[in-house]
Amino acid sequence: MKKFQLLLAFAMALNFSLNAQNKKSYLTSDGELIFSFANYQIGSEKISTPPRFTCFFHYGKYKHLDIGKNFGLYAGMAIRNVGFSSKISDTLVKRRVYTIGVPVAFKVGDLGNDKYLYAGAEGEFAFHFKEKTFINDNKTKQSEWFSKRNNLFLPSVFVGVNFKSGLNLKFKYYLENLYNPDYTKDGKKLYENITNSQMFYFSISMNVRKGTYYGKSKTYNKTS
Repeated sequence: MKKFQLLLAFAMALNFSLNAQNKKSYLTSDGELIFSFANYQIGSEKISTPPRFTCFFHYGKYKHLDIGKNFGLYAGMAIRNVGFSSKISDTLVKRRVYTIGVPVAFKVGDLGNDKYLYAGAEGEFAFHFKEKTFINDNKTKQSEWFSKRNNLFLPSVFVGVNFKSGLNLKFKYYLENLYNPDYTKDGKKLYENITNSQMFYFSISMNVRKGTYYGKSKTYNKTS
């Protein structure tokens, strides 16, 4: 936890430094299409998690610093809807959290043409939890702000590739379980039998960029 608190502090410091480097910096924004799964385990049994697709509401804004033609950094802030589904016998459960995250990453490639690989880490704060349970034709729902059902801080690592067209492909893996095993209701720990609930996802997005590059006055405005 302390390492990721330091990561967030570094991200804010990096953001500040990027703001001071206007001649070699630019902004991008995106909205991800997310296909999410989880390493989900109850006791010793691994549970299948079918793909969960979501496109709402995802938005990220990032400040880039290109140190040279082939190496750069970026940091920013993003809001997203991430979760996973599971099915056991006649019971289907869908759960998700809304998060606000601060990513920090480095990138390597042909930065002048927006073709690069990147890798980084992100700290996300989960501020809204929802869980729907379907048993045959019956449905129950839990929906809470700043819920104790989930871990509030969700650190993750990610890798991806960005193409000249602005197309961006990313893989992200969460280092913390979604469920809080210590959550107690009516004197009972509801999730203590969930031994693993680490999410991961693949996403597709279009990076929209507008700014200057290496002090040139050229304006980039890429759209999908």
